[in-house]
Amino acid sequence: MWRKDIMIVLGINGSPRHQGNSSFLMSLFMEEMKKKGHETEVLSAVRLKINPCIGCGHCETKGVCIFDDDFTRIFLPAVIKADILVLSSPVYFYAFPAALKALIDRIQVLWSRKYRLELNEFKGRSRKGVLLAVGATRGKDLFDGLKLTARYFFDAACISYAGDLCYRGIDEKGELEKHPSVHEDVKHLVEDLIQ
Repeated sequence: MWRKDIMIVLGINGSPRHQGNSSFLMSLFMEEMKKKGHETEVLSAVRLKINPCIGCGHCETKGVCIFDDDFTRIFLPAVIKADILVLSSPVYFYAFPAALKALIDRIQVLWSRKYRLELNEFKGRSRKGVLLAVGATRGKDLFDGLKLTARYFFDAACISYAGDLCYRGIDEKGELEKHPSVHEDVKHLVEDLIQ
């Protein structure tokens, strides 16, 4: 039976590594959401066949992208439908990996609808975005690039940046599973999101 308080939670896994630390973090988050009765879906950025944005400006006048690929057929409809959007990613040179960054760049179509064409397609909806990130080094600025990019990606899609979990010094596959607080961190984040 459908309940109106059920949220659609979309996860975008940005890691090229199969079943790595980012995937583990996403799976923990989604399991908590499922326990709360919400609908979940996870898309893998590296498995989607997409073209990079070419800056042609078509979406700024027409509100649609010129490319017909997995972005327009799979990714964009899922983003529009989602109530909560979760990005999970490792850090590559202080940024998102290429496949995920290509998806983020293509969200220009929603930016154009919102800011150029002044369409209000998300009126009355309160949507939230979360960043889950893992990095091998321990620099204090390690996650700054990801946080800024995620914030503007969410803004283009009319999603408010609602929080993040970022773990430094995690490199080897399976290492995050041994982190002493990761399970509790995810539980608290989910609780904060759904209140």
